[in-house]
Amino acid sequence: MASEEDNVGQSLLPPENVDNPDGEWTKGEPQPAACRDAWAAILFYAQFIAIAVVAGVLGVPAVKEFDENNADDVTDVDYTGLIYATLVAGVSSFAFSAVSLFVMSMCPKFLIQISLLFSLAASAIVMVYSFMIGSIGGGIIGIIFFLISCCYAWAVWRRIPFAAANLNTGLTAVKKNWGVVLVAYVVTVVSFFYSVLWMTALAGVYNKEECVNGVCSSNVSWAYLFFMLLALFWTEQVLQNTVHVIIAGVVGTWWFSPEEASSCCSKGIMDSFIRATTTSFGSICFGSLLVAIIETLKTLVQSARADDDNGGCAAFLLCLVECLLNCLEGILEYFNKFAYIYVGLYGYSYLEAGKNVFTLFQQKGWTVIINDDLVSNTLSLFCLVIGLLAGAVGLIMNETNPSWFEGFQEAGMGVAFGFSFLIGIVISSIMLSLVDSSVNTVVVCFAEGPAEFEQNHPKLSSEMREAWMKVYPSECGF
Repeated sequence: MASEEDNVGQSLLPPENVDNPDGEWTKGEPQPAACRDAWAAILFYAQFIAIAVVAGVLGVPAVKEFDENNADDVTDVDYTGLIYATLVAGVSSFAFSAVSLFVMSMCPKFLIQISLLFSLAASAIVMVYSFMIGSIGGGIIGIIFFLISCCYAWAVWRRIPFAAANLNTGLTAVKKNWGVVLVAYVVTVVSFFYSVLWMTALAGVYNKEECVNGVCSSNVSWAYLFFMLLALFWTEQVLQNTVHVIIAGVVGTWWFSPEEASSCCSKGIMDSFIRATTTSFGSICFGSLLVAIIETLKTLVQSARADDDNGGCAAFLLCLVECLLNCLEGILEYFNKFAYIYVGLYGYSYLEAGKNVFTLFQQKGWTVIINDDLVSNTLSLFCLVIGLLAGAVGLIMNETNPSWFEGFQEAGMGVAFGFSFLIGIVISSIMLSLVDSSVNTVVVCFAEGPAEFEQNHPKLSSEMREAWMKVYPSECGF
């Protein structure tokens, strides 16, 4: 049996790397329990405390002052009705999201094909519409993007079977440990309350007048704005990446030790949650800080570009800087996506995790596979569909309970649809982001432990290996 498992692992090596004894890659190993990148965690807690203090000292009095100044304002909006509408739209969206997991597991290949064709149809519609309204330039650009989309679809069509196998495996891991869905929604609630806290602190900063030589103004300096935005982006990144690390840990446990991760509140979920919020929290904060800095700088550049006082040269330079920051942000977020998988799987520090994951793909010739976004496109399409279904529920609520939206008068129907659509997008994106994280972890685990996968999940392993042979015959040793 051992020799068979060895053959399974060996067969995944590209032919050009099988005889490469000098390769730098070695399989990941669980790290000793220790707090890694602790400085980043300490810095994160410090900024969180600072925001809380500013909110309490400056923000709360500012909000009270605003309420007192606007005490005579009367609104006709039925907030009780909006609460009911939120509950109905939320429950409906959650149900639609749960059904979507079942649908995706039934026909993943077909759905990936549909999502790819949908992107083609969307680009074609934009192209035709541009010509219909007389926008020749827009139509020409539409033609270019349509042709690029056609070339992309033709190039990746053969990869759909392997992407479908990855999606099915990722869905199976999530359904076996569906308690992670509850964890994700709890983190989302925490994110909401932090946003309220941050907005309160921001109100206090804006309300604080600065007086110089008897002249007072409420203009906020760029330094204040930078640190406020940095705190917001950093915290949101940390919360998002914490969920990602938890998912990676759970899927890794399910992959290598399925008996510990095959129930709602399994040991794998609890252990992954504890690691992500303690020993690996510093690593999460480290990578999140880098992305948050870039996001903050990009926001400030966008604000500067919106200033009409910028001349042509300054506007051009700001445009270049924004483009550069966008590129850096995309690269770093992509780096973090796979680095955090290693953090969740083995407990590496942030830099060690990044080095290991990219060395892994480089040595095994999988670089081209990482660029496949077929699964992400499918999940995005499902988010859109669920949002539209939730919007339809909003229209039904507007017809059956018009009093809930009558405060918006003629705009009631639009508010009902838009409000429910937004709720559907938010809730579905949370649940489907779990699937995205799970699929990315599956890709890494398939390279890390194909033998363990064959032993613990033979049916799924057979499906993925067969798909790999069909899609990448020149990149495997089968």
